[in-house]
Amino acid sequence: EDFANRVRLVDYEHGQISTDEFLLNINTLLNTPLDEIELKNAWCGIFTPIPQMLTLARQLHTQVGVYIISNTGKIHWNYLQERFSLADFYKDAFASFEVGQMKPVASIYKTAEERFGFSPEQVVFIDDRLENVEGARACNWQAIHHRSYGETRDALIDLGVDLAP
Repeated sequence: EDFANRVRLVDYEHGQISTDEFLLNINTLLNTPLDEIELKNAWCGIFTPIPQMLTLARQLHTQVGVYIISNTGKIHWNYLQERFSLADFYKDAFASFEVGQMKPVASIYKTAEERFGFSPEQVVFIDDRLENVEGARACNWQAIHHRSYGETRDALIDLGVDLAP
């Protein structure tokens, strides 16, 4: 939490400070500052793909459509788009830094409804953070707290989503 405050992570993920300022904030905490590429690579090193979930997202995209709302800054967003070819399995997406809102505040779910053109009863929201799931539910969205591939898949089936190959 101290690190996040010192580098102004929440401000960055709200789009309130630039990538350059964010990277400078990180570098001021390092004994040996890194160049931009090294710093971005280190910052993006936290992601571990879950192949089953990527396959599930691609399957859902062909059957019902997938939309993404992500609490993230520009560095991670660009990295995820490129590294995991996210555009291959969603109809539309946005990141918190683009709209100045973050889950679990209600306004981001309302922004999604307006941008994506759906109503709450049409949504099954999946997130690994319980507070984001609770935020979605408070906006009358159906929501699944993702803890494992099997649990998420079973929860989708329980909601009537056909996941037959």
